[in-house]
Amino acid sequence: MTKTRILISLLCLSAISSEAQDRSISLQECLDLSHTGGKTVVNAALDVKAARSQKQEALAAWFPTASVSAGGFKAWKPIVDLGLNDILGNSDAAYNFRHYIGTISGIGGIDTHWSFLNDAYTAALNVTQPVYAGGRIANGNALASLGVKAADVRNRMAVRDNDDEVTGKYWTVIALTEKKKALQQGIDLLVSLEGEVTAALEAGLAKESELLQLKIKRKDLETKMLRLCSGERLAKMDLFNVIGLEYSLNGIDGILLSDTFEDLPAPENQSVEMESLAHSLEESELLEMSVESKKLQKKMTLGEALPEVMVGASYGWGKIVNGPRDNGLLYAMIKIPLTDWGKTSQKLHRCQYEIEKAQNEREFLEKQLVVKLSKEWNDVQCAWEEVLAAKETLSLSEILETQKKAEYDAGLCTLSELLQCQAELQNSRSSLVDSQSSYCTALAIWSKSRR
Repeated sequence: MTKTRILISLLCLSAISSEAQDRSISLQECLDLSHTGGKTVVNAALDVKAARSQKQEALAAWFPTASVSAGGFKAWKPIVDLGLNDILGNSDAAYNFRHYIGTISGIGGIDTHWSFLNDAYTAALNVTQPVYAGGRIANGNALASLGVKAADVRNRMAVRDNDDEVTGKYWTVIALTEKKKALQQGIDLLVSLEGEVTAALEAGLAKESELLQLKIKRKDLETKMLRLCSGERLAKMDLFNVIGLEYSLNGIDGILLSDTFEDLPAPENQSVEMESLAHSLEESELLEMSVESKKLQKKMTLGEALPEVMVGASYGWGKIVNGPRDNGLLYAMIKIPLTDWGKTSQKLHRCQYEIEKAQNEREFLEKQLVVKLSKEWNDVQCAWEEVLAAKETLSLSEILETQKKAEYDAGLCTLSELLQCQAELQNSRSSLVDSQSSYCTALAIWSKSRR
């Protein structure tokens, strides 16, 4: 066995890890794994949870808010320190009045000098309840609910796109595996032919150059096999990373994909109303939500210029001037914006323009969705026609290769002509595999759009 064939065997057939040997996984299993372990789907689910949390944040605006406040101070000197001179001034009338007060203060116990606010402390519990905020609370909650719906739609889109990606990568691996099989058939033909030429050379019926030509061709195919084996391994790694499947580099060759290109179903020959199908897609739902969110944002902007009503209660305990005491109060507040109408009016105009823009984008993109669906359906039909054409080409190539082999055995054609015919047969097999892979991917994408 040559070094090249040894490398092929080691790269394509060995599986050192006994745990991973002979494990088979289907396309549906890959899709199921990607729904739980794929980072794209997992992150989309986290976005939904984040949107729901944001909705709970918006709901909190309906409920009362409570807060506790406390404070105090200690002054080096009394903050308030005054007597009659500070109040009455230094005029003659003031002097006479101060003298009179001073005379009677000793009799009546009246203090003519006041000093207080050396220290103070207070603590209070405040509760406020919004009653009306220009509709911003209700519209804010509606906007948050719309965000949850949008996150759910994006989650479904992420799953759909993930399925498309996994399906494409899965069939890429299958295509490389089938190409390896087709290439191995070509190598086997050359090995068989090489044995025949060797026997003919020993009998003096063939030239040594023909044997060298066969060996060169076989080396070329074995080199291509090495590339295919390496490409298949890398494609598997890419697929398994996307679906979140754990694997070892030594054992990846033992993980086999069970689906094949055999018995591919023909596309369904039924008419599809593209407009109604496009309207049912997640993209169309998001476009509708985009228009609705712009309308809610306009209502929120209008609420900034409307009155706000709030009621509240406060209960506290503290010492400021007199001794420690408690007290409570109820209050109501009304806030009426007086100077924001001009600014709000322009913001409302801007919001209306954004609504019209969103409506225009919705109309245009819905038409683009129809184009997208039509393209997907055309891709399915064209890919199926390519499969049929590739099968017919392969059948003709096999017949031609058989005839050329018979002509070569009869001495009616050269070895170069036979090798050229076998190369065309090899290309036909490879083209069939490519067309089958493209058809499977196109059919999977179309099927997802119709769900």
